[in-house]
Amino acid sequence: MAQPHGVGSRSSIKNILVIGNQIISATVLQALSQKPAFALTVLTYPSQAPLLSRAHNHDTPRFQNIAHRTSDFTAPSLRSAFAGQDLIISTVNGGDYSLQTRIINAVVAAGVTRFIASEFGHDSLNEKVQEQLPPSEERARVIRYLRGMQNEGVVEEAAEPEEDMYIKREAAPGFENPFEWAGVAVGCILDAKIISGELGVDMKWRSATVHGKGTEQFAATSLERVGQVVAKVVEHWEQVKNRYLYAAGCITTANQVIEVLRKDTDQDWEVGYNDTAECVDEATKRMEKGFPDAGMFLMERSILYDEALGAVEPFKMDSANTLLGLEEEKPEAIIGAAIHGFAHQGAAECGCS
Repeated sequence: MAQPHGVGSRSSIKNILVIGNQIISATVLQALSQKPAFALTVLTYPSQAPLLSRAHNHDTPRFQNIAHRTSDFTAPSLRSAFAGQDLIISTVNGGDYSLQTRIINAVVAAGVTRFIASEFGHDSLNEKVQEQLPPSEERARVIRYLRGMQNEGVVEEAAEPEEDMYIKREAAPGFENPFEWAGVAVGCILDAKIISGELGVDMKWRSATVHGKGTEQFAATSLERVGQVVAKVVEHWEQVKNRYLYAAGCITTANQVIEVLRKDTDQDWEVGYNDTAECVDEATKRMEKGFPDAGMFLMERSILYDEALGAVEPFKMDSANTLLGLEEEKPEAIIGAAIHGFAHQGAAECGCS
């Protein structure tokens, strides 16, 4: 399903709207703004100002020509905001199935024929990851929904439970193909996770906790590259449409990360090693005590070290980097950016170029 009868055309991509005011939306806008042919818009709630800088005001002047729209995220408001766009990119609440399907339905109702899902992390299609990380299961449901829209205009009966029928009834009548989508997994956004501490690295006290042996491989990328990946997806749309892509910057390990941190900071680091199971147990306890966010980032961290999940394999065996024209990143460069970003976070100007 693509659009109401008689609406829209298969024109080239020019008008692009990015939903969100977080660091992902900022890096996506930064990358897309390098292409003068694009007319860019960012959509937020009325109470939100768009986050138009990746870190300590880098590149802010490049965003002067980006339009800002607001929405209360009801279906009519979203349809109005999406009117006239060629592509909608969602960067918010990818694990919220209800919100994402509401957005997708509004995209179609507005006559927009292209959509990029809010992924940009672990492989949501990995069923073992889904079992350990519930938001990934919800993201996978969104991908199934997109595939159903692409093929039939409705979600397959066996794909979704009965409570989703109201979405099918809303979406199906009066629509016809084509509708195109893409989803991109990039792995762990390494520099952002180091700076935030979510990886188990304490930049201030020069300590780290590894929930494994430290030799387990995981897929990683830089925050800047996430935007570059999206820009490449837009550039190569005809080659990648209706696909779930794997586009990590590199494959690394916790021990390599710590080695680079030691070298670049020229300081010793205190490192503790725990079992992956302990990380999962602690995450479960936090969620049971009513701290879902604290529990979820620990559960997400465990994905990096649990080799039984096979989370890294698609990034190694089915990488889209060559198709997208992307070169491999160096872990040293990503970690160096994290060190720099942590040292200057909150500073108006850091003096770097």
